[in-house]
Amino acid sequence: MRSIAGISCLSAVALSLTLPTAPIWAQVEPPPTVEPLGNLQPPGPPDAAINALVKDHNKLVELGKALFWDTAAGGDGQACASCHFNAGADPRIANQLDPDLRAAPVGDPSFGGNQPVTALTRGGLLAGTGKKAGPNITLDAKDFPFHQHAVVTDRQSATTYLTNDVTSSQGVFDGTFIGLNPVVKLTSGTHDFCKPGPDGIFQITVNGVKRQVRKVEPRNTPTMINAAFFFRNFWDGRANNVFNGVNPFGERDNINGNPNGLAFIYKPVTPGVGPLQPVPLSLPDSSLASQAVGPPGSNFEMACASRNFATIGRKLLPRLGLSGIKIAATDSVLVTADQNGSGIGLKFTYDQLVQAAFQNDLWSVSGTFNDAGAVDPAGFTQKERNFSLFWGLAIDAYERTLISNQSPFDKGTLNAQQQAGLAVFTGQGKCVNCHTGPLFSAAAVPPRQRNELVERMIMGDDKVAFYDGGFYNIGVTPTRNDLGVGAKDGPHPLATFELSFTRQFVNPGQKVDPFDPAQQGPFAVPCPVSPCDLANDRIAVDGAFKTPSLRNVGLTAPYFHNGGEARLLDVVEFYNRGGNRCGQNGNDTTGSGAGGRHTGNEDLPQAPTPPCPQNIDNVVGSNHDPDVQPLGLNSTQKADLVAFLLALTDSRVACHAAPFDHPELVVTNGQKLTGGTGTKAADARLRLREVGKAGYANGVCAPNTGNLFSYNLIGTGSVLKMLEVLP
Repeated sequence: MRSIAGISCLSAVALSLTLPTAPIWAQVEPPPTVEPLGNLQPPGPPDAAINALVKDHNKLVELGKALFWDTAAGGDGQACASCHFNAGADPRIANQLDPDLRAAPVGDPSFGGNQPVTALTRGGLLAGTGKKAGPNITLDAKDFPFHQHAVVTDRQSATTYLTNDVTSSQGVFDGTFIGLNPVVKLTSGTHDFCKPGPDGIFQITVNGVKRQVRKVEPRNTPTMINAAFFFRNFWDGRANNVFNGVNPFGERDNINGNPNGLAFIYKPVTPGVGPLQPVPLSLPDSSLASQAVGPPGSNFEMACASRNFATIGRKLLPRLGLSGIKIAATDSVLVTADQNGSGIGLKFTYDQLVQAAFQNDLWSVSGTFNDAGAVDPAGFTQKERNFSLFWGLAIDAYERTLISNQSPFDKGTLNAQQQAGLAVFTGQGKCVNCHTGPLFSAAAVPPRQRNELVERMIMGDDKVAFYDGGFYNIGVTPTRNDLGVGAKDGPHPLATFELSFTRQFVNPGQKVDPFDPAQQGPFAVPCPVSPCDLANDRIAVDGAFKTPSLRNVGLTAPYFHNGGEARLLDVVEFYNRGGNRCGQNGNDTTGSGAGGRHTGNEDLPQAPTPPCPQNIDNVVGSNHDPDVQPLGLNSTQKADLVAFLLALTDSRVACHAAPFDHPELVVTNGQKLTGGTGTKAADARLRLREVGKAGYANGVCAPNTGNLFSYNLIGTGSVLKMLEVLP
């Protein structure tokens, strides 16, 4: 819960004019804090519930790690790890640009921005360097930030460059699923059969021929390290706290809570024999499992359109785990690796690993069955039908081992500059107001509690509104560019439900998530009447995103949900000037309207400024977080703050040591400008070297710089790095 004491932008006069004073001060909380993570473990489902599904937790973790790193899982050589291979994030810079396809009401397919003032986008189609923006470009340091100011300390100074593009991760080629290869090989990679479908956005011309490039996701890739502590996952929270066994949407999409639901697992009516019956699953505190089952069916991330999980199961179950992939002899988890032979792949098939990890009633029935569970020669086996359950719980179990808790901050070894930066973080910088608790995130558990899923607080216009706790609109982009948690829960066939807990709280008829509205509160700003006058209280959730953890932030550039900042220093500059936008409404990016102006001298104290009516929802007021306002930090303070943020990096993460060790991984790095097959351009490829529990040898670690363009992970000549270029 955000405390009144932490909202330093509000004057006593403003409070007396807008709020009843007595109830407010009665609810003042201690100021937010940060603390070491220690041995704290993330919340999880009750033992009885998980034990009814799982019989061997160690085998479950091994299965999850194998699935996460196996490029055969994707339809086009994509693994989960393909977008999460360095500190759980993605440092690639070739073909990582999306043209803002989440813009509301419809995505913008034009690279380089769609702002009406063409000068702000240098013609409307150009990147920050002046080169043409588009698919498959290699980003340059000068392309960042995506919103540039004439005076970096002054949010009201002239905008010198602006784009609504997004830096994210390349995934699969466009297409529609046809079927699997007729013979599933056990020892070599296989690809799905897909009908190519050039979308007209992600394509280039190669020697006069239009060819597809891999599509790029419309939001920046967040790390999955420590993600087990989040009540909800994904930037917009759509990975539900409750796992339904099939997709990210929890109870809103299972047959228990929705008669038209799509999500259920299959168990036998009579033990050991068919037919099967569809059974709803509601497994709480399992948002990682909910998140894990999203990408395999995404036609951006891992599959061509219309591929389902039963088909993925049919493809993977007969295969040897990590077939054709090198595994270090000292891998901390993959103990069944074939180290006595080639050191490539596991000894067991995924079918064998599933049988070892899961209770028999989830996989042991012979035969094939239709969607209703009846015997059907043209259907899928029980193992195949339950493969989404196996996938979600296995990857959840693996990712729960990825806990980073050994940074200098945790060890109490901060130097003088880092300690000064911590003082800025918890003081004048006000970072702690959102990046709080042991995870440095108000959306994590702890500090988030179940009675704090909905907050009532003062917004950037000094007026009170309800919003989702831990989700904030900080004005990185106009609200219309991406609604975040304010959007519906699509795309899926029942995309009619609100992602926002707040909208479900205020409108009980829309409630589809398992939280108790009656238990929300007490609110930091109490309602003037009890119960709250929900019909007339406003909601401020559009354009709000989950507060990310800052642990290992020096390794996870680019930053923000749009990937629009390449350096931690630029993130600090963003907050120091009070954000990017301070116009009259959410679409105004000119810098006009109310709001403060810096003197331009960053080393002088800055005058207090009135609130910024930024990111208006055009109906009831600002959605903007009140703490995003000019801070007046000088150069020394900004450098100290960056130094502290870099001290949140765990060296095991930087050096890929256990539990962050892994098999080898081949990733694409954009498309070649020569060659190609059919409608597809040829992949440029990189190989991430396999590594055991001790991490990379000879001091090979990811540079902890907080700068996307200083990672230098690719080896050249005799210099040994994590990545090598493949022909």
